[in-house]
Amino acid sequence: MIFIIADDLRDYAAWMGGHPQSVTPNMDRLAKMGMRFTNAHCNYALCNPSRTSLLTGMLPSSSGVFGNEQDWRRSVQIAGKPTLPEHFKARGYTTAAAGKIFHANHGGPEGRLAGWHGGRRGFELDAAWDLRFPQAGVQIPDLPVHTGQNFNGLNIWHWDWGGIPVAEEKTDDGQIATFAAEFLTQKQKKPFFLALGLYRPHSPWYVPQKYFDALPLDSIKVPEVKADDLDDVPAIAKTHLKEGLHKQILEKNLWKDAVRAYLANVAFCDAMLGRILEAVEKGPNAKNTIIVFTSDHGWYLGEKQMWHKGKLWEPTTRVPLSIYAPGVTQPDSLSAQPVALIDLYPTLCDLTKLPLPEHLDGSSLKPLLLDPATKRDRPAITCMNGGKNAGYAARDERWRYIRYADGSEELYDHQADPHEWTNLASKPEYAALKSTLAGFFPKEFRSAVRPVAEIIGAASPAGSVDLMLNIGDVLSAAEAPKLQGRGVFMDASFEFDPLVDQDSTLLAQGDEQSGYVLHLVAAQPTLTVFVNGKSTTISGAALEKGRVNMRAQIDTGGVITLAVPGHSEVLAVAPFEQGFPQEPKAGIAAGQSFGILKLAQYPNSTPFDGVVYRLKLTILPTHKVSAQPAPPPAAPASDKVP
Repeated sequence: MIFIIADDLRDYAAWMGGHPQSVTPNMDRLAKMGMRFTNAHCNYALCNPSRTSLLTGMLPSSSGVFGNEQDWRRSVQIAGKPTLPEHFKARGYTTAAAGKIFHANHGGPEGRLAGWHGGRRGFELDAAWDLRFPQAGVQIPDLPVHTGQNFNGLNIWHWDWGGIPVAEEKTDDGQIATFAAEFLTQKQKKPFFLALGLYRPHSPWYVPQKYFDALPLDSIKVPEVKADDLDDVPAIAKTHLKEGLHKQILEKNLWKDAVRAYLANVAFCDAMLGRILEAVEKGPNAKNTIIVFTSDHGWYLGEKQMWHKGKLWEPTTRVPLSIYAPGVTQPDSLSAQPVALIDLYPTLCDLTKLPLPEHLDGSSLKPLLLDPATKRDRPAITCMNGGKNAGYAARDERWRYIRYADGSEELYDHQADPHEWTNLASKPEYAALKSTLAGFFPKEFRSAVRPVAEIIGAASPAGSVDLMLNIGDVLSAAEAPKLQGRGVFMDASFEFDPLVDQDSTLLAQGDEQSGYVLHLVAAQPTLTVFVNGKSTTISGAALEKGRVNMRAQIDTGGVITLAVPGHSEVLAVAPFEQGFPQEPKAGIAAGQSFGILKLAQYPNSTPFDGVVYRLKLTILPTHKVSAQPAPPPAAPASDKVP
């Protein structure tokens, strides 16, 4: 079995009809080999929650994972449940992977292994794979040209585009295609599950110049839009306007340029897919290998003045999906039924006769693969945001219904309005339809973190409070023990890998006005204390790989300490003498990326990735001012010396 997932690929596979200038002969050929799904949707329009949903078989509302910086591996809802590759591996399959499968990123301007959005390692699951390219623990090969070149003049380092003088086989995706070809030309001793993540058309849109040259700029057609398209959508749907990105694109006359760059990257992705398909056809498993091709979500190119991903509209929820299953699928078959990426886990189990784990939220697509006329009785569900802020979209054969957390709505008739220009949600004749579609929305959004009662212990007679934390634990400001007038003691024991954890966060409470964070900066243990918007920082000597014991204290006597026994110890004057002078407005987070550490100052902050043996936080008793001895009584007037 070969599972291929592109990144940020919308309906610009030519067979989907999303853009008249798309050139994707290999996507089209693969789609016609088996069944293509014309109405397939992601379950969340961001990389991490989408991939987590697909690979765990759980809706975001079931896993609690809904953010790109949220380490899905720490979710208490996922714990103990096998991911898709783990399930195949446990049943005798050889599992191999190349490229981005779980969430990862290009590693920023430095191409770091760990960093912004997790870096090139990302939230990798090492136990899932027997074989990993480019190496164990790393998902994405280093980009030959790092992002941040500012070719487009926007000075947005994570969103840039331009042709690069690099041979195809030297690019990150080119290396992945080469690995796949080598794997597929060899006879495998066991059945295999090969997962291939093609990073394009994810930004940076850096591909060989010939892919740009094939698309003359003057000929580029931008998406068809309606000037007043946002007039009939609720305010909650228009938060992206504050970014001013669309306005900037128009002012700099870059709309055609951006669409051209995206099309060039789609064409490059298609070429890499072609190399993989050629290897399959020439290899020993051509007649009995299932091939799945899809994307994690779509992408906006100016529709509704939106760029990038997110939201609940069609351009970002709809994805290409084709399945070729020898002996099951019919050549050149299609289904317009609403399906979702959540359905792939049970489908692949069904096709290979593996038992289905009990935790799966999706349902198998095999009945559709066997008979293209088969109907489904439920819409595809896409989520946005999480918890009490969760909103949902339901997409059936004809309708898209969106309901936001504040109760506001959108309803579109795709039969008459494929661009989603006319919101019909306020029309009373559609009340029953909306109610039916809303009935498929999740009834609850489960939390990925442990209950507070499992974290906070009872207060001691002296007034201290102990918290036994796991990485991934989060407490709100209301749930966290009060900090004003108190200090803290932190005791941690963990495995440290400088390649992954050198800029990670272990524990934080509060914000830049009042709080603290125990973290690592360039492998140096660091304690930063924030008071009245100012920070005080102490750092120890850089750590080496291996087990580390670390202790830090912010006491109420005016001293802060940071110690790694047998390695280094640092003391400094605290920015207060009687405990934190004010209550933090933010709570406690263990291993959360950024948070109290802002992107501008700590661009490579990442959640702690390694094994944590102990992470104990003690909120110290309230500072008590020592009673001063009373002054001696004044001498009687008669005893005074004249």
